[in-house]
This record gives sequence, C-alpha cells and structure tokens, in this order.
Amino acid sequence: MENWMPDSTKHPPVRSYIDDSIHDRGNFIVLTAVCAKEEDLVDAITAMEECGFVYGRDEFKSSMTMHSNVRAQDLRERFHGIIRHCKIAIGIYPLSDRSTLSALVENLVQAISINDGYKYGTIYLDEGIRWRTSNVIRDFEVVPNCDSRKEIGIQLADCCAHTISTMLLDELGIKTSMVPASRYQIDDDGMISLAWALWASIRYGLAGGILSNEFDNGDFLDPYYKPFGLVVSDRCDEEVKRAAQNRFGRVWLGCIS
Repeated sequence: MENWMPDSTKHPPVRSYIDDSIHDRGNFIVLTAVCAKEEDLVDAITAMEECGFVYGRDEFKSSMTMHSNVRAQDLRERFHGIIRHCKIAIGIYPLSDRSTLSALVENLVQAISINDGYKYGTIYLDEGIRWRTSNVIRDFEVVPNCDSRKEIGIQLADCCAHTISTMLLDELGIKTSMVPASRYQIDDDGMISLAWALWASIRYGLAGGILSNEFDNGDFLDPYYKPFGLVVSDRCDEEVKRAAQNRFGRVWLGCIS
C-alpha cells in the first residue's frame, strides 16, 4: 500500500467512524463522521458492558426496539454523553445519491480535514457503505466493511447518524416528539422537544473552533460557532437545505436553560 501518512505532524492521527441514516419521508441521507479518541472508544465499551451488553457479540443499532427496552435506552443515553466529547461532521444528501456513497464519504472527509488537527488519519466505514478500492483520499487510510460489533466507533456513528436525522426530521416538521424534561436532567416538570434535547446533548461535538460572529451589536462575545463539518448537497430539496442550515449551520455554545 502506498504510504498515506504525512512526513511530519504535531497532531496525532484522526480516527473517524462513518455510518449513514436513510429517510424516505424526508428524501435525504445523513452521513455522520464521529472523530473519536482512544478514551472515547474505551468509554463506549464500558458503557455497553455496564448496560448489560457484550462487546464483540452485541451491538447498538438505532433500529433496535427502544420501547420498554431499558438497557437499549440507557446505552443510547450513554452514547450521547460520549459523542458530545467527540467531533462530529455531517453530510446531508438526497436519496438519489444512495448508489454513490463512497464519493460522498470523500466529500465529508474533506470537510473534516479543514479543521486544524484533523489533517490525516484513518477512516472506518460501516459495512453497509460500499467503498471502491480505486478511491483514494489524500492523507487518509480507509478501512471499509467494518463489523460494528468489533468496531465500537461504528456503533457511535450509527447512534449519531440517527440522532442528527431525528433533529432534521423535526426541523422539517415531518416528525416531532416531546419528552419529559427530567429525562435530560433539566430542572423542569414539563415536556421539551426531543430534537432540542438531542441537540443540547451533543452540541459541543457539532461545534468547530471558529466563531460564527465574533461580536454582536453590543460588542459582547456571541458564542455561536461554525460547525465542525457540514456538507449539504445542492441536489437536496430546497426545504431540506434550509432546514439543515437552520439546524446545523451554526452552533450555540452559550448557556441554555
């Protein structure tokens, strides 16, 4: 194999795990890349075991039955807590691009590599994403056909892709849900939007390191940040493009209540 590593760098190599979530109702595909550190992966394995699953045999799938499945619900919440410490890049594409997912992966990795400290590394793809061996992404090694039972990072990416899709479906008005605020440790006896709660749980992972607007009109710091990575295809429906930008185009890192 050709040497894909840069000659020198001050940053450790990136490990990014990619999975997709496909939604006919919204006519879109979400690809998420979860850039995880070793400690994030260890925490995910620990979470599985503490929730009663066996790493290497069992796996978290967003398609699992969640109703009355306390173990799966607990693991999902644990994964959300881990994902917020990772960095998340999002790609949103129309269903018509489903046969060209490998090209979309390249597109998403390019968005990741714009960030300082994420210039090279290894990309792990879920086995459902077909990768053409002729494809080469500069400075990145691609590991296709990953079994998510053995690559815990793919399970995090699966959870993340479903979470992002839930938020986008809500923004489109296709599917909205309310949940008890207490479920997300919010001091309120009422109900809150599930999409808002999910966003709040992973917003630090969605944010890049660049302020969207440095100062507001009163010369106070405006804590909106540009996303770590967001690719919205021009081929998406107009309403999907608007919803994606509204929801993910910038990330608030100020106080929330």
